[in-house]
Amino acid sequence: MLLSRMKNSLIFVVDKNPIHRNMVRFYLESKKWSNVESFPSGEECLYRLKRAPHPDFIITSFFTGNHSGFDLLKNIHHLAASARVVFFDTFEDHNLPEKLLEAGACDCILKTQTPEAGISELLKNIDFLAREKALFNVQ
Repeated sequence: MLLSRMKNSLIFVVDKNPIHRNMVRFYLESKKWSNVESFPSGEECLYRLKRAPHPDFIITSFFTGNHSGFDLLKNIHHLAASARVVFFDTFEDHNLPEKLLEAGACDCILKTQTPEAGISELLKNIDFLAREKALFNVQ
């Protein structure tokens, strides 16, 4: 029961790079996450957030079109306060993850030279957050 609730969580993937966006979606779906939507820009994600239902998780890169990660995070919290936002990027500025966490991001995962390693960390994080949400009904 817990596992099925977890895997039915709605997840948005936002990345302007179609290869990265599709790879993250592919790996999520290969791990039985059945409710994944992807968007090429922050604008399209925000447009979708104005409609119900809201996602449980949003996986996004920092630059997603006309929005910086901070702008996107602020708008997500305004439109879908319960969505857990995880940034998945290269973070050339080493202080950026800390600043994003302070601004309300749930986590920041580093994209690595080998995509599988970064995605593996991302999947572990999403699994953990989904278990936490399912067990404790964390909003």
